[in-house]
Amino acid sequence: MNLEELKPSKFISFLYHPEEILRFKAAEVLGRKVKGEKARNLILRLFWHLNDESGAYCVGAPLGIAEIGRSNPDVFEGFKNKYVSLLDDWEVERKYVAYGIGRLAEIVKDAYPNPVKKLREKIDEIEDEEFTAYAIIALKKLGDDISDLRSRFRDVRKPVKYYDGEKIVRVAFCEFLRELDCC
Repeated sequence: MNLEELKPSKFISFLYHPEEILRFKAAEVLGRKVKGEKARNLILRLFWHLNDESGAYCVGAPLGIAEIGRSNPDVFEGFKNKYVSLLDDWEVERKYVAYGIGRLAEIVKDAYPNPVKKLREKIDEIEDEEFTAYAIIALKKLGDDISDLRSRFRDVRKPVKYYDGEKIVRVAFCEFLRELDCC
């Protein structure tokens, strides 16, 4: 199936998909296809799908919001604070928010709450390798000095799974850090 051929309204269902790679790919296509006022409306709709009251919690909504925002920075400017604040919502897939902050680094760098402080706080609170990997990538893109995190996690051999922009990669956390040095 070629995701590019579908209408943007169909992509929301892929943000719910059990295969994680399809969530990432659908979000990327949404970012390429949705522009202007439609982008604003879809971002609002995806935030609604993160709300319990919507009755349709969408696990991949943070990915869709980030990719649409990345392609529509003027539209996303009004959402950046709310997006970074999603890190405080334990019901949201916060690893996707961390990933999105990395994708949106230039836009959210001056958001409130401060994304660097919030990501660092959540690394200690969440204690999850996937979240930590995406948070470290985001911190690096935000220009933060991550040398303390490199030292802290350099001997962690526990496997981590993360999306590298093309595929889902599974490596030991210390290998992830070495790969990050190459980027």
